[in-house]
Amino acid sequence: MKSHLLLTLFLLIISLSINAEITTDGSLGSRANLPGPDYQIGPDLGRQMGGNLFHSFQDFNLQSFESATFSGPNNVSNVISRVTGGNPSSIDGLIRSTMPNADMYFLNPYGIMFGPNAQLDIQGSFHASTADYLGLKDGGRFDAHNHRSSLLTVAPVESFGFLTDTPASITTQNSILSVSKGNTLSLIGGDLRLTGDSPIQFDEMGFEVVSAHSELSTASGRINLASVASKGKVILSQSELDLQTEGGEIVANNTLFDISGNGSGSIFIHGGRLLMHDSSIWAHTLAEQDGKDMDINIQESIHITGNLAAISNITLGSGDVGHIDMTTPHLEIIGSIIDAGSKDAGNAGTINIKATDVLLQKGAMMTVGARGSGAGGSLDIQASNSLSLLGLHRGTLVNAGRKMTNFPSFITASTYSSQPAGNITITTRSLNTDGIITANTHGEGKAGNLIFNVDNMNLTGGGFITSVSGAKGASGNICITATDTVSINGRNQSEVFEYPINTSQSFIGTYSFGEGNAGNVIISASTFIVDDGRLSTATGGDGAGGNIVINVKNLQVNNSGTIDSNTTAFFENWRVGNGKGGNIKITANDITVSGTGSRISSDTFNVSSGGNVNIEANKLTITDSGTISAKSQDTGNAGKIIVQAHTVKLANQGNISAQAENAAGGNITVITPNQFYLQNGQMTTSVGTGKGKGGNITIENPTFVVLNQGKIRAQADAGQGGNIRIKSEQFIASPDSLVSASSRLGLDGEVNIDSPTVDMNAFMVILPGGYVENAKLKRCTHKEIENPSTFKVDLTRKRTVPFGMLK
Repeated sequence: MKSHLLLTLFLLIISLSINAEITTDGSLGSRANLPGPDYQIGPDLGRQMGGNLFHSFQDFNLQSFESATFSGPNNVSNVISRVTGGNPSSIDGLIRSTMPNADMYFLNPYGIMFGPNAQLDIQGSFHASTADYLGLKDGGRFDAHNHRSSLLTVAPVESFGFLTDTPASITTQNSILSVSKGNTLSLIGGDLRLTGDSPIQFDEMGFEVVSAHSELSTASGRINLASVASKGKVILSQSELDLQTEGGEIVANNTLFDISGNGSGSIFIHGGRLLMHDSSIWAHTLAEQDGKDMDINIQESIHITGNLAAISNITLGSGDVGHIDMTTPHLEIIGSIIDAGSKDAGNAGTINIKATDVLLQKGAMMTVGARGSGAGGSLDIQASNSLSLLGLHRGTLVNAGRKMTNFPSFITASTYSSQPAGNITITTRSLNTDGIITANTHGEGKAGNLIFNVDNMNLTGGGFITSVSGAKGASGNICITATDTVSINGRNQSEVFEYPINTSQSFIGTYSFGEGNAGNVIISASTFIVDDGRLSTATGGDGAGGNIVINVKNLQVNNSGTIDSNTTAFFENWRVGNGKGGNIKITANDITVSGTGSRISSDTFNVSSGGNVNIEANKLTITDSGTISAKSQDTGNAGKIIVQAHTVKLANQGNISAQAENAAGGNITVITPNQFYLQNGQMTTSVGTGKGKGGNITIENPTFVVLNQGKIRAQADAGQGGNIRIKSEQFIASPDSLVSASSRLGLDGEVNIDSPTVDMNAFMVILPGGYVENAKLKRCTHKEIENPSTFKVDLTRKRTVPFGMLK
């Protein structure tokens, strides 16, 4: 960094101290000190080989209000210049070419600096480089160090060659460099430093640039930025840029890169490190032509900061958006936006990110939404180690017609049209977020799917992962595959983020608030923890709710954690429609639901039935007021609860319940081959009001059914009470336990316990008085023992069975 500062200072001193001069070195023609301030550089000062016109300068500098005009025959395709005198070039004036459509190459291996008055007036492309030589396609060579190594041919330029590990830098200071429509602007050298003294100014809606003090632009053309830090080559072709060296540093401060046009152009940024601060790549497709792709390939790290759209690759016309491809080990975006969306009839683009670690922080955003009639784009993040979305952006930001206030970091794909939205696919070892990842539809098109392939996922601090349908289109599915742990935990404590969700919990869910169906949520992991978080599918409209499918080894629902499927308006100001609730299917080795407010539930708030809850486990534990439930708050029937587990335990107010207010209660079925245990827990079906029949309770095939202050109840109001059927090898109940099937006004239900009667008193006998003499036990050796143990039988208590031991 120190060497960079010294070099920049050196270039500044040179620019202030040198006299403006353009001097030929005599290697390709006569040696001449050209007169200014309007320097005329004709073909006689160089050498023409077919379509190539070569020039060689001892020095090349332009001060403000000076110009250098290159002229030659109309058959010249490339004007190729080198500076050999050992001094950097300071360009603060105008470079002009009168040759129609001729491209210009400007080569100075000692450094190039563009000042605030630098301008380009050429009809072709412009390539500035601090390379040591240019390679021509047929093996030719144009060398700025060793003239004898040069071999001038008619072939076009193919590569930029570097012979040292410390190539000179290229700097721009408040420079506006532009080439004509469809052409290419290249900066290829050592470190690249582009600086503007003032921030970029946008219009009120964020669609237009009002002013920029540092800018590279070409309408529908191409920009190449390549930074080199070792010997090697940079090869240019029509479709790519190939950096065959170690990369250097590219720094952009308050700089605009504009490739907008009828179809946006392309940009290639290759190097070792990329730092963008308050800078923007502006690639807007304005008409019917499709936009081209962006290729950002950085060998070490990309660091993007600033309160603006760092990459705005969008369509405002009928042309489609091109791809954004970013490859780097470390990508960090702080408070900035990457947008590949559609605002009109064209389709949104695709964002592809390949990295080791990705960090989106303080309101950073990636979006591939379609807000016009076009289809949404897709987003694919492959972060081999980690992806983190963290922190809030405080304040207001306007991007492409959308004003956002106080928002977290988020990734989004959405559609507002009849066209589908794209998918979001994330592959990483560790995903950590308190932000938002969402795929939505607000039109007839289907929302995209959210696909996660991770080792660990931690959703915390009020973050959420959702797919939402607000209209006719169906919401997408959420598929999470984790080799280790998925955790939903914690709440948003800041109360800053403005979003119409009436919960502060972290949550994962799919929702429908229109005619479209909600998507499914599918989770496969070793451990799944819902700790004061929420996993949910819901329909608040006429579309059906989605299903929840969980396949894990260990499931923990704690501290008001929730897994639920419901037919209620989870978002504020949405009506409750008639959509049917989705089902919940959980397969696990060990399931624990613990704590007040912790629940696995299916709820209906409309005329349609609630979904079913189906649980398969080795061990199910519900404790400390935890709940598994199916509820109906309207005329729709409550769903069923089916539990298949080797061992089921409900303790300390843990409960399984199926409740209905104005409809039939749901049934509860428990199938277990080992033990069903209620220790101060309960299992109930009930109907609050009306003539709905109470739900049935069935417990099948356990070896033991043990009730210790446990309650099993099937209740109704005016309708018939539900039936209770228990079939087990042993049924053991404490005196203060209850099994009841009743109706307040209607017929009581039936209680059928198919189990041998266990009278524990029959197993207890009174031992005869006195002590057994040790001598009579011939097979036992008499020993004197201090503090021997005792066995005491107390026949004064009514309870002869210690139920607390029957666990």
